[in-house]
Amino acid sequence: AWFTERLRLVWDFYPTPEKFEPDVAIGRLSVIEQEAIIVKDLLLCMLGVEGKFIKTPSLTDKQAQRSFHIDRSLDPTLRDLARRMVPLCSNHSLIVRFIEDRLQYKYGLINHALAGALREVVQRYYVFVSQLETQQQQSQLTLQTLWFHTEPVMEMMEVIANIVRTLNKGNTTGRAVLDLLHEQTLKLSGHKQAYDICFFLAKSSYKPYLTMLETWIHNGLIDDPYGEFMVQENKDIIHHESSLEQEFNDKFWSRRYILQRNNTPILFQSTSDMILNTGKYLNAIRESAFDFHDDTSIDMSTSMLHIDKQLLMNDHKKLEYTIHEKDLDETLEQAYKYASEILLDLIINKYHLIERFHTLKHYFLIDKGDYIVQFMDSAEDELTKRARDIDENKIQSLLDVSLAITSDDQYKDDVRIKMFHYDLISMLERVLNIESSSTLNDTVELKLTGLESFSLDYDVKWPISLVINRNCLTRYQMLFRFLFYIKYIERLLCNVWRAHKNGGRRRRRGRDRKRMITKPNGAAYLRHKMLHFVQNLLYYMSFEVIEAHWHTFENNLKKVTNIDELLQYHLLFLDNCLRDCMLTSVHLLRHIHKIMATCVMFANAMDNVDDDDDFDSLPGAVVVSFNSNFTEQLRQLLDAISKEDGPVQGSTGGGQQHTLTNIIHR
Repeated sequence: AWFTERLRLVWDFYPTPEKFEPDVAIGRLSVIEQEAIIVKDLLLCMLGVEGKFIKTPSLTDKQAQRSFHIDRSLDPTLRDLARRMVPLCSNHSLIVRFIEDRLQYKYGLINHALAGALREVVQRYYVFVSQLETQQQQSQLTLQTLWFHTEPVMEMMEVIANIVRTLNKGNTTGRAVLDLLHEQTLKLSGHKQAYDICFFLAKSSYKPYLTMLETWIHNGLIDDPYGEFMVQENKDIIHHESSLEQEFNDKFWSRRYILQRNNTPILFQSTSDMILNTGKYLNAIRESAFDFHDDTSIDMSTSMLHIDKQLLMNDHKKLEYTIHEKDLDETLEQAYKYASEILLDLIINKYHLIERFHTLKHYFLIDKGDYIVQFMDSAEDELTKRARDIDENKIQSLLDVSLAITSDDQYKDDVRIKMFHYDLISMLERVLNIESSSTLNDTVELKLTGLESFSLDYDVKWPISLVINRNCLTRYQMLFRFLFYIKYIERLLCNVWRAHKNGGRRRRRGRDRKRMITKPNGAAYLRHKMLHFVQNLLYYMSFEVIEAHWHTFENNLKKVTNIDELLQYHLLFLDNCLRDCMLTSVHLLRHIHKIMATCVMFANAMDNVDDDDDFDSLPGAVVVSFNSNFTEQLRQLLDAISKEDGPVQGSTGGGQQHTLTNIIHR
């Protein structure tokens, strides 16, 4: 270290050869002469300089307590009084060694600030000793008078030395230093002098931390060269616009800035999450190219939220250390309110988040289904091919045409097609284990048709991607794939129903084929039963699940106050829809998949009836087999629903039951 190489510059005792016996024994002198000499020696030792008759051995450990040897020939009364004042010299030595050590770069800003505060205390101590020296030079200072003057100073230095000893035990840095000083200040609140010195040290040590905190909550920046602040930036997640759109999880929001609990002082334990979110909000605003200190950036007359004008002008109260947490809470809450309201207003009003929610509901949750009918009419032939044989550009063009014809949604151009190479069950299995599994794209490709692999995707720009992130889009895609495939099965069964109703010709997948259906039969009854189930399942998912949860979601949007609540309500809406649509249970989904497969096989069997035959030409055993399989599979599904049904997790209103039971009562 710098000081160890320049021993003449240290404030502590300079190492000397171990020689404790003076040339002349002080005991041979008169008591008055002994007192004058020992007073002078004590004043020197108080400044870190050895006297003639008070010596100190060299230290092997720089954190050790220094001991002193007083000449044994000194008058016993004077020697006893001098021994009482020696601890002051020892504590001074310990403190200055701590200052010189903690000024090293490796100890961080908080230790540097503490060392600076201690140096200021030591400077005042030197002034005190110099005043005593003046009296000594004027022969006005006796040993008893010296004891009288130094006794209160000894108490102060002992308090500081105790703090230093504790800090030295573990080479304490950062938050641990602040917590120790804060605790000592609270403990000594009944002793004014000790409290004042502890408060001064704590206030000084907190300054760099509070400066970092102010920079974070008012500018969203981390200025922490030593890694002492409670919020750390994950350098592995670098913001690029493209990465925000492609990441599966919303890493930028949830993982870019991490709350370090081990760096959070006791004073901010209760407000740490609010502090983290405040800076995160400001960063999101900055990434949106929005100047959050410019009150002209938002039209206050049209703003959904009434934002305090003082906050917009960045007129914030400076953070200062206090032993009372509530005194800091007001400033922190103001900064949090400002950042959260600005970001929420920005996303909802400037970037039209609510309208985008409606777009997602219309296209992904098929709330009207108008474009689906148009799309299936034009794309059915292509979608019935194997997924790997499909021309995706053609499907995208057909989707664009269908959306243009049926919708005037201003965000319809952001809707894209997405062809998955794994079925919905595989997707659910991977999503349920997303943290321990590899990426979805690694799933082994199955022999899927385009109908089973088709889904939608959505082009999301920053900062909307904070709310409509890849994690949420995956949930929308799961719901869409389920609804779309059931819609297709309804279409197949309706084609059979139309042929039976018309008693004549119908088309088979776009190719003209004739079929006469002359009279009702077992196959027609089975078709009716299947269609009844499929339509009731669609009604249940569309109205009793999605619409009901959407209504709750809309009500929650009206009372949301920050972006995290918005994220929470959005995910809650999607998770409730997935749960009540049976898309969080692989077991239930397998049962439904078997039923859907039976319906498809039955519809295909009806398609394969010769042109001149009617349904009676289908062997009765085949119809009975289909009916038996369908009935048994339906029974198994209802039994599985009954077993899995229970209280809703995370819903408001304890004891509320799953709406899955509504399927059983249909």
